[in-house]
Amino acid sequence: MLKEIFEQPDVVAATLTGRISKTQVLEQVLGTQAKEILDQVKAVQIIACGTSYHAGLVTQYWIEELAGIPCRVEVASEYRYRKVVVQPGTLFVTISQSGETADTLAALRMAKESGYLASLAICNVGTSTLVRESDLVMLTHAGPEIGVASTKAFTTQLVALLLVTLMLARRAG
Repeated sequence: MLKEIFEQPDVVAATLTGRISKTQVLEQVLGTQAKEILDQVKAVQIIACGTSYHAGLVTQYWIEELAGIPCRVEVASEYRYRKVVVQPGTLFVTISQSGETADTLAALRMAKESGYLASLAICNVGTSTLVRESDLVMLTHAGPEIGVASTKAFTTQLVALLLVTLMLARRAG
């Protein structure tokens, strides 16, 4: 675990590389539809499990404080078993280290049928099911994590989520 803690500066740099310029966050890194989708966001719904859920909780404060957009965060295993009322213009964000968490994937599939504006995956594995099934994607570049306690994944998720928050905040003025 100590090795992974010391790798954090490198993986944070990898997560930022190619995503920021001297003046702004480059929203096109999310995908070709990013600008069109982000221009329409009126609310954000974040879904995750475990450590990724805690990254989502931090992000909720950022989005509401910096972008002035309502944000909800839920554990995927609870979200998928309830009736959801979706407000127009809500971006559905999933956070997952592996991109293969069963509850998160089930929640994404449910969201696709529920009228969300679009889906955004924050994920470490570019070939994962979550990445393939999402409209927009930001990879975290944390690399493999051997220790039980998540360090690099959590840190890089926060970096990626802060970049998304700044993309939304820029629109709010």
